[in-house]
This record gives sequence, structure tokens and C-alpha cells, in this order.
Amino acid sequence: MPDSVNQLERPSVTRSPQERKEILWNALSCALSLRERSEHLDVGDLRTLEQVMKEGDDAVLEISLDEKMNNQEEIFLDSEAINISSKILTRCTKSLTQNISSYNHVDFAKKILQYARKLPDELLENPDWSVLETEVTRSFKRIPEYTTLLGSLTPLEKKEIVNKRSTIKEAQAIMKSPENVVVVNKDEESVEETVDKIKKFIRHYYKVNEKPLDFYCLILDPNDFGKTIENMLYVSFLIRDGIIKLMKDNTGILVIQLCSKEMIMQRKQVGTHINIQNIMSLNMEQWKILKDTYRLEKPILDFGTNPCSHT
Repeated sequence: MPDSVNQLERPSVTRSPQERKEILWNALSCALSLRERSEHLDVGDLRTLEQVMKEGDDAVLEISLDEKMNNQEEIFLDSEAINISSKILTRCTKSLTQNISSYNHVDFAKKILQYARKLPDELLENPDWSVLETEVTRSFKRIPEYTTLLGSLTPLEKKEIVNKRSTIKEAQAIMKSPENVVVVNKDEESVEETVDKIKKFIRHYYKVNEKPLDFYCLILDPNDFGKTIENMLYVSFLIRDGIIKLMKDNTGILVIQLCSKEMIMQRKQVGTHINIQNIMSLNMEQWKILKDTYRLEKPILDFGTNPCSHT
């Protein structure tokens, strides 16, 4: 057994040589008794052996190295107890390995069935599997809960629109607005340019990062709710044209998947190309939730600077 050179670790009360011999002899006797019936040991016997060996350790650690040299009988008893107890533990380890290797699943199933049919005061005709619930449920890992905004937003109630009768005077009905037509054309060109910039940004992101792009992270403008809605509409045009598609990744997050030219041509050839724009509903409260979730300092789609710099 190990010798402690640190005098501070010794107990404050030192046993007499006779008391130490009795403790060591008790440990040796216990080890000899367990060795003779090592084929029929249980956990309680091993705990008893552990306790008496610990008491023997404490007794040996009380004396110094010089005292151990003068008390060879104590050292002999201690070493014999350690030798026998180590052999007992070796046999127990081999027995445990053999029992595990000889596992019989049929016998195990019969024992479970017998356990499920047996109550403290009666034997059931049909097994009561509920008795295994507390034991079995510990073996199943809990699946982490997660939520996503896709499909979880409560749609707003549609308000009934009452058509008001036109009260515009006949003189006001005839109006010339050629300038307004020009303004509309300019707006349409501006939308096309913006959609084209977003398309280039997504392609550049894929080229640099080689992974899908988070949909809400892309469209979110943390400073402007209206701009967020505009970005959502711009992205929906790309979905409608088959340039990108929405899908969920392994974590359940809604991401943008860039469609290759082969995928677009294949859909057109088989006739599965349907113009679906995927416009979602997003109110002010949901926009605030997105802000708190992503915590963006500035929008990704900020074309005041180089749009390809946000990667």
C-alpha cells in the first residue's frame, strides 16, 4: 500500500501496533474468506472487501517509513491482503466479461415478459408494459425543440371589402396623364434592376461560401419594415422565374437554394415549370421578432455600396 511522506495527511490519533495488526489481520481474513467462495460473490461482498481494505490503508498510512521498517509483520499482512484482493477482483472481472459475452436475447425477453406480468400480489394474464415506462424512457434521447417562422405565422383575417360607388364627377373622369405612364415605366425598370442585383448577389454568395443562404437573413432590413417587405417581393420574383428555390436545411431553417442551369432546363423539358411566386405574409410584430433573432446591424441587401461585398 502507498506510503504518504506528507505528515499532514496522517490522522491526528495514531493507533497502537496491536490495533493496527488487528485491522490488517481482519482485512486479510476477509480477503481469504472471499477467495474461497469467489465463484459466488455479489456486489455486497465486494463493497465489504473495499471497506476493510480502506481501513487497512488508513492504518498503514499512520506510521512513518522508519516505523514500517521496524514492523515487518504489519507490512507482510498488508501485502498479503492486497495480493489476495487483487486476484479476487481479477476473477470478478473475467466472470463479468464471460456473462456479458454469453448474453441470450431470448432468455432476456422471457425475463422481461415475466417481470411485466408479475405484480406484488398477483400474476397477470396479459403483461402490463406500463411498469417498464420509467426504465425504458431513460434510454431514449430527447429531441431538441426548435421553431421556424415558415408555416408558423398566423394568417390575418380577411376584411370584407365594400365597393363604394364612384362619386367622381364626369368632368374629372377625363384626364390626361402621359407623364404618369413614363413614371410607371421607370419604376418597372428599377424593379428589374434591383431583382437582377439580388440575383447577382446570391450567385456571388454561392461562389464564395458554397452553402445555402438564410432566407430571412437576406431579406431582413433591421431599420426599415417596408424595405424588408420589398426585399421579400424581389426574392419572390426569382423564385417565380425558377432561378432559386426555398427549402429547409437540416436544422429546419428556411434557406435559398440556387438552381443550376441544368435544373432549369430539365424542369422546362418535363413540363414541371410552374410560376409560383411564394409571397409570404409578414406583419410588424413578426418583423420585430426577426430583428431580435438575427441582430443585424445593417441590411445585407444594401446596394448603396458594392452588393457583392456582403458575404
